[in-house]
Amino acid sequence: MRRLDSQYSALWNKGLAYIFLAFMWGITIKAYAEGNHRVDVMHYILPPVSILILWWFSTFKQVTLDGDTLVIRGFGREARVPVSQIERIGKHRGGKDPDFITIVFKTKTEFGRRVRIMTGFASGNLDHIAKILQGAMEGKDIGVKIIQAPREPGIIPKPANGKEVVVRGWTNEELSGILTDFADLSGSDLGPDFDYEVQPHDNGSIRITFPHDIPPLQFSFLINYVQYPKNYDLKGRSISVVGKALITPDFHPPSNGLVGQKAIFYIPTNDQKYDLVYVRVGDETFENSFAARRWKRVTDSRIPPGVEIKQ
Repeated sequence: MRRLDSQYSALWNKGLAYIFLAFMWGITIKAYAEGNHRVDVMHYILPPVSILILWWFSTFKQVTLDGDTLVIRGFGREARVPVSQIERIGKHRGGKDPDFITIVFKTKTEFGRRVRIMTGFASGNLDHIAKILQGAMEGKDIGVKIIQAPREPGIIPKPANGKEVVVRGWTNEELSGILTDFADLSGSDLGPDFDYEVQPHDNGSIRITFPHDIPPLQFSFLINYVQYPKNYDLKGRSISVVGKALITPDFHPPSNGLVGQKAIFYIPTNDQKYDLVYVRVGDETFENSFAARRWKRVTDSRIPPGVEIKQ
């Protein structure tokens, strides 16, 4: 199953809208209570504006693609609609607002003849989700490939591009869903031919490599995302994610002297920021913050228990 809408984009935008309405109603009611009739015009404007905003956001649903069926959820209801019932798909670019897709059905469903899904702000998401829907309508599976490779006996060959990720704590099924979600969120940033190769590794871990490579920035994002995936309960879970790569100029290291060296990527112990990875190169450790988009040398490596830093 593949979730098509951006849960956090929908929650964020709905939250802002509801806060705005609550604020406007609050100042209007307060003004009336104080006998201030300068806001009388709000008596006529605010109710229809509120109804329009609430109606608009009610048209956005949670939509998951399950094979050849769309699973649509909203207001405690669920409908399963075959993709063959889709009449057309409309893409809407929001500019500063999130992009969204309108799905129009041939016949009326439990949610009417059309539903909208927010695809978020990330570049490429709109076209990627539209492509997935178009592919489903044509009977094609459009999306990232996850190649399940058997474990090779003896020495494990190094990936040609030098990048790999070793994961502990997720099942094969869970990891497949997490990797698919990451590819959907990343969209075109991963490149047109992107895929994963997944195989069993030591001590119950799973090894991920990239037959067609992965951009350095997305490589770091992936390590963080597998540690903190959306829509997964992390309580009682012990997750370990360690990446290995050969530093190239595309990583934008703070020193050219790091280029050509092997590096280890991981999430530091007691992480409270959730938007970074640590990079260990030789005896030096750097904090790679996604917000700052730069590496900062740190003195405490904060290596999590059970994580072996071997280069």
